[in-house]
Amino acid sequence: MRRRFPSGFTGALVAVTLAAAVAGSALAYFTSAGLGTAEAKVSKLTTPAITTATANAGGTVSLAWSAATAPGVEAVKYYVTRDGEDPAGTCAVEAAPTAATSCKDSEVDFGKHTYTVTAVWRSWSATSATASATVTIGPATHFTIAAATTTPAVSVADNLTITAKDEKESTVTTFAGSHSLVFSGASSSPGGTAPTVANSSGTAVAFGAATAITFTSGVATVTSSKNGVLKLYRAAAANLVATEGSITTTSPLTVTATPGTATKYVLAAESTTPAVGAGDDLTITAQDAYGNTATAYAGPHNLVFSGAVASPGGNLPTVSDSDGDDVAFGTATPIVFTAGVAKAVDDENGEMTLYKSATAAKIIATEGTITNTAVSVTPTAGTAAKLVLTAATLTPVAAASDNLTTTAQDAYDNTATAYTGSKSITFSGATSSPSGAAPTVTNTAGSAISFGSATVLTFTNGATATRVLKLNKAEVANVTATDGTISTAASLAFTVSVGAAARWALTEVVASAGSIASPCLFTCAITALGNSGTVSANVSVTDSAGNTVSELGSGHTAKVTASGGTVAAGASLAIAATGPAVSTTRFTYTAPVSGAFTNTITATVLASTSYTNATATAGK
Repeated sequence: MRRRFPSGFTGALVAVTLAAAVAGSALAYFTSAGLGTAEAKVSKLTTPAITTATANAGGTVSLAWSAATAPGVEAVKYYVTRDGEDPAGTCAVEAAPTAATSCKDSEVDFGKHTYTVTAVWRSWSATSATASATVTIGPATHFTIAAATTTPAVSVADNLTITAKDEKESTVTTFAGSHSLVFSGASSSPGGTAPTVANSSGTAVAFGAATAITFTSGVATVTSSKNGVLKLYRAAAANLVATEGSITTTSPLTVTATPGTATKYVLAAESTTPAVGAGDDLTITAQDAYGNTATAYAGPHNLVFSGAVASPGGNLPTVSDSDGDDVAFGTATPIVFTAGVAKAVDDENGEMTLYKSATAAKIIATEGTITNTAVSVTPTAGTAAKLVLTAATLTPVAAASDNLTTTAQDAYDNTATAYTGSKSITFSGATSSPSGAAPTVTNTAGSAISFGSATVLTFTNGATATRVLKLNKAEVANVTATDGTISTAASLAFTVSVGAAARWALTEVVASAGSIASPCLFTCAITALGNSGTVSANVSVTDSAGNTVSELGSGHTAKVTASGGTVAAGASLAIAATGPAVSTTRFTYTAPVSGAFTNTITATVLASTSYTNATATAGK
C-alpha cells in the first residue's frame, strides 16, 4: 500500500492526522489552509485480489482479479506487472491503466512467472498479493511440414500436414483459425507451370503468394482437397518452406517430384547451319507435359522424321538408326533412348544429313501421338562442283538475243553461294554461221565475246547476272562452259532456227583457177583467177547470218552483173519456191581474155522482195 500526500499550504498549516490503521485498505486525509478549525473524513481503497493466473499453450497467461472498492464515485483502474515489469497482450501497464478486471498476457517465455495487479483511484493505489503461473508451451516459433509422399509424380496431388511448434518442439494448440502462409522452395516446371498449394477454399495458389490455411489446435490438415494440397510440376528435389511473418519452417521438407509420361519430343541439333551432305548429330529428349525429361522413356523406339526435302539433285534427307544405317525421312527409324534421351554417337542413333540448302528445314520427330514442335535447321551449300546453264529459250532464232544464266552448283545441285566475284568462263558447243558470225556471250562489261575465248562474268552468291547469248548458225548446239576447274556436267541443247529472209548470198562458188577466200557468202574474194578464168555459183536467199531460208514461195528472181568480163545465164535466176531458197540455175562469170583486172560480181534483185546484195571480187 502506498500513500501520496498533496501539498499547497498557504498561511498557517493545520494538520489533522488520522491514526486509524485498517488492514488491506488505504487511508485518506485532507488538509486546509487558513484560520479556524478543519474537519477530515476518512475512507479507504480496497486491495484487488488475483483470482485467476492460468498459463495457456502458446506462451499466454490468462489473468482475472477482484474489483477494488473506491472511496468515491469515480471508477478504479488497474495495471498488471509480470516479474516486476510491464506485460504484453491485452494487459494494461502502469503508464496506461484501464478499468478491465481481466486480461491475457502474451509472448511469455517458458518457466514460472509472478504477477501483481495494482488498483489506482485518484492519487491512491493498492497492490494485490502475488500470483504465479508456469508456462510449459511457448508461442509458435516455427512450422513443421509433412507430406503424404515425398516422391509425388509431377502434377499429382500430395497432401501436406503443417504444424505450429514452439521452440521446444511442442505443438502450439492455441495456434488456430485462418493464417496466411507463403510457401517457397519449389520452382516452376521447364514449361513455366508454377508449384501450388490449395488454400482453405480449395483454390490452387502459386508459391510465393499468401495462401489462407486453417489451423485447428496447432495443426493444418487437408480436407476434401482443400487446405494444403501440394502440386509440383518440376521433376526435381524441392525443399518446402512455409512462412507467416517471423514464423517459418526451420527444417524444410525435401520432396522430390518424379516426371510424368512422355508426351512430346524436344530436338536439338549439333549445328543449325550444317553443310549439305555433312552429318549433324541430333539429341532427342522425351518430355512430359510440363517439360521435364521423361526418364522412364527408354529402349528402342521407332521415330519417323519429317520436315526436310530432297536436294535439287534428288538426294533425300536421312537420319541414322541405332545400327548406323541411314534411313530416309518419312520411314520408321529405330532410335534407342536412355532415361528419356537419345544421342547420336559415332554416326549412329540420330545423325541427320540434309542435302537441300538455303531453305530452313522444320525438323519433326514422331512416334504415335508423341511429336515435337519443329526445330529449324538451315543447311549451307557446299563448294562449287559444276556450272549449270539456263536460257530464256532453247529454240532461239539465229542471230537473235537470248538470255543466258550461268550458275555454280555444289554436288547436290544447290547453288554454291560461296562462288562469288569475277570468274573467267569459256563457252563452247556452238559454231559460226555460214557468213562466219561466231556465237557470243556478253561479258560483265557488256561486250560480246566469241565462244572459245575467256568471258569475264561476275558471280553473286553463286549465280551470275543474266548475259546476252547469240547463236548465229541454224543448228542443234550443245553449249557448255568451264572456268578451268569446274565445268558444266551436262550441256545445254539449243535448236537454232533460220531467221527471216534478209540477204542475197553466193553459194556453191567454184573458180577455174586461183583461190577463194573463206567465208565466201555475202562477200567473196577470188584471187589469181587469170585471164579467161571462170567463176560459177548459185544465188541464195539467207537470213542476216547467212543461213539459207526455205519455202520462200514463187516470184523471187535475182540477177547477176559484173563490172568487167562477162556473165552468162545471170540475167534472170529464179529462186526455188519450195525447199531451200537457192536459184534453180547457176551463173558463170568469165574474166577478160587479157590484161590485169579486178572485177566486182554483184547478185541483186530482179523481181519480188529487195534483199541486201551479195558481191564477189575477182582479180588477176
